[in-house]
Amino acid sequence: MRRSTLVLAALLLSGGGGALADGVGARSSANCCYAPTWSGVYAGFQAGGAWGDTGWSFPFAESFNTLPGQRFSVSPDGALVGAQLGVNQQFGGILLGGELAFAGTDWHETLTGPATFPQDRFKTAISNLLTVTARAGVPFGDHLLYGKAGYANGNVALGAASGPPVPDITANVSHREDGWTAGVGWEYRIGRSLVFGIEYDYVEFSGSRFTTTTGGALAGAPFSVDLESLHMQAVTARLSILLDRSPTASTK
Repeated sequence: MRRSTLVLAALLLSGGGGALADGVGARSSANCCYAPTWSGVYAGFQAGGAWGDTGWSFPFAESFNTLPGQRFSVSPDGALVGAQLGVNQQFGGILLGGELAFAGTDWHETLTGPATFPQDRFKTAISNLLTVTARAGVPFGDHLLYGKAGYANGNVALGAASGPPVPDITANVSHREDGWTAGVGWEYRIGRSLVFGIEYDYVEFSGSRFTTTTGGALAGAPFSVDLESLHMQAVTARLSILLDRSPTASTK
């Protein structure tokens, strides 16, 4: 009897006790170890490059052209730097969200002599870009693939400066253009809160008529340009902080 009692105690301390410890450990692992979701508010910065195309058309014979309907094409490019603020909500294997982004850009091109006079200069530029978009994506572990689409608004500026035979005539006009944008992207979580991503975006503005008066050597003369549909593409790198405050799911 005494020997049986000692054997039973040894079994409890080794095998049975180990099983109990394993059971407690398993319950602890199941109940305390969680995988964060992509749900939450995020904010960060972005930087990259942009390129695109549009065209100028002169509706009237004015200071920089001799015939109505004269036109030329431009292909601006440049850098952009900005910030984004958004919110994600993950529903199982689907992510839905929205984002507000604003970027300052150096997207421009200056052409010399594309119209009537060979030394006239014409500049096309977008100085900043605002987008409001909806996002939908598929998260898998620390990675997220997503698409986005929504509203775009940009400050478009046109400028002209004449050369001979009548130099130093100038014209500058700008206003905000409305349009739309769509894009795709990939994001990777570095730890729980830091998110790195690469994004491609397409932006289109329908174009409109820009009008002002000239300055310099011929002040007060009319200046009119019909800016054609403006297409812009951009590739940016993004870095965001995700404030993950949503309920999380067990990994077990």
